[in-house]
Amino acid sequence: MIEYLIGAVVCAFVALLVVGAVTGRVRSRSCCASADPRRDLRMRAAFEDEDGVAR
Repeated sequence: MIEYLIGAVVCAFVALLVVGAVTGRVRSRSCCASADPRRDLRMRAAFEDEDGVAR
């Protein structure tokens, strides 16, 4: 009996995510998405000119 309850909760959660993705309310993103290095402060020095201004 408890396994049906857990299964129903999991199915409801998955259905909620699917409906949210279809309607555009939920956006799926990868945790390993490539970040823009120009906005990453750790890469700031790679985009600086000789005068120290980031372009």
